[in-house]
Amino acid sequence: MSIDQTQLVPSAPPGAEAGADRRTGTGARRTGARHAVVPSPPRRPGRHRRGRNSTAGRRSAPARRGVRALVLEPRTGDATPDRLADEFHVAARLPLPERMEQLDEALLRWRPKLLLCKHPLDSLDARLAAVCLAHDVEIFVLAHPVYGLLQPARLRRFGGLPWLRLRPGRSGEEKVKRALDVAVTLLGAPLVVPLMLVVAAAVSLSGPPLYRQERVGAGGHRFHMVKFRTMRADAERHTGPALASVDDARVTRVGRVLRRFRLDELPQLWNVVRGDMSLVGPRPERPEFVATFRELPHYELRHRIRPGMTGIAQLTGGYAATVEEKLRCDLLYLHCRSLRLDLLLVVLTIVELFRGFPRG
Repeated sequence: MSIDQTQLVPSAPPGAEAGADRRTGTGARRTGARHAVVPSPPRRPGRHRRGRNSTAGRRSAPARRGVRALVLEPRTGDATPDRLADEFHVAARLPLPERMEQLDEALLRWRPKLLLCKHPLDSLDARLAAVCLAHDVEIFVLAHPVYGLLQPARLRRFGGLPWLRLRPGRSGEEKVKRALDVAVTLLGAPLVVPLMLVVAAAVSLSGPPLYRQERVGAGGHRFHMVKFRTMRADAERHTGPALASVDDARVTRVGRVLRRFRLDELPQLWNVVRGDMSLVGPRPERPEFVATFRELPHYELRHRIRPGMTGIAQLTGGYAATVEEKLRCDLLYLHCRSLRLDLLLVVLTIVELFRGFPRG
């Protein structure tokens, strides 16, 4: 039987180690000593030594390779190239179904665990999410730069591309969110109310400090939103309802300061307490504008949840954002809303309040 030479070490009598050559500092044993086979110490199961070349914590092969996935590609043919086949078992690549019955049949046929969609969020709707939920299929959408507002834990990287996991809100979370809205508003009242009194006094120098305006909320319910007046009292006398812009000539001098720091929105805390609005959500629009915006695909999805004082659209676009850009942000929030995301958006809003919103 051959012996591995790497396991041969010189044996030494007891105390030989103490008599190692101190002049060289090598601790080598005396030459001429008898050799013996010293077995390697047994390794404890489940324990490995970590070193520079250790692969602990890294996977040698993707563990997702056996996961079945269905990919929805754009119909135009300009799909973003990917390497999804290296990480998943891609069952099929299909265009976005025109009818949800087609998607239901595809999920029944291939039985995937994941649905990877390369379409923007504004091309999806609640029916697609409902069908996937019924089949216990997770939905991922190809991420875009605006999605960077989301916490990194929500983003995944598959096939060399960033993906966003859609996570519709649960009824339990909606109740908790409502309770937090009321609690935060009441707890912040001692700080906010004195500030509102100062703002009201400043606006009163040129007319009434407050005004009420009809807006469309959850489920198409109409309510009257309260704001500090930032425009002339007769701003729409000759023009009728008109969308505000960044350098709107109707805005007063005090109103520009209020808009810069979003102080004109403070009275909407009353709408939050009443239940018409939430702290975070899509901005409520006027009925005159909603009648026109309904022509945009999936615009009505915004009305599935309560509108909010702040949100992704307010932080990324402000008054300069187009209706289409605001809709994309609102759909992003609708599909990814959570209590953690709400907290993140509230913190970012507070930061912008001190800095001043640069987008008007």
